[in-house]
Amino acid sequence: VEQGAEGIGLLRTELIFMAHSQAPDEATQEAEYRRVLDGLNGRPLVVRTLDVGGDKPLAYVPMASELNPFLGMRGIRLCLERPQLLRDQLRAILACAGLTQLHILLPMVTHLSELRVARQMLQEEAQRLGLSALPKLGIMIEVPAAALMADLFAPEVDFFSIGTNDLTQYTLAMDRDHPRLARQADSLH
Repeated sequence: VEQGAEGIGLLRTELIFMAHSQAPDEATQEAEYRRVLDGLNGRPLVVRTLDVGGDKPLAYVPMASELNPFLGMRGIRLCLERPQLLRDQLRAILACAGLTQLHILLPMVTHLSELRVARQMLQEEAQRLGLSALPKLGIMIEVPAAALMADLFAPEVDFFSIGTNDLTQYTLAMDRDHPRLARQADSLH
């Protein structure tokens, strides 16, 4: 903010989870989100729900070994498989919703059903907290399926965030960290 930031376009909440030896409870998460919001002084904040797996494992969320974890259980897939993680996070985010222009972003969405289940969970948690207004809900467009289905997702979300890192590497079938291919993994291809 001191350097002219107009808000936060993507708060990577996995950093909060990675900083703890066990899943941070709702109060801990809420305190972290409020700390970020306090620094924004009313500027917009987009909070991405937990995106772990792939290159970001959590010791306290055991996951089976996968041949290709970047294409496996991560993002919304993991959260829907372990719904309490997502519900706790949604409640912590919703507890801060009245403080700023707060938006929620879902990662790695590939199916309309994933979005619909997550939206239903958001509505249920908001109702439990007595909230009548919901934050805007968006999805990351970071897998080719979501990009190809953008016309189907658009009526059901408030916004998209284009995840060029993953979208580029999945579309070009090139690991962005590969020592010989990284230069070719160009998001302007």
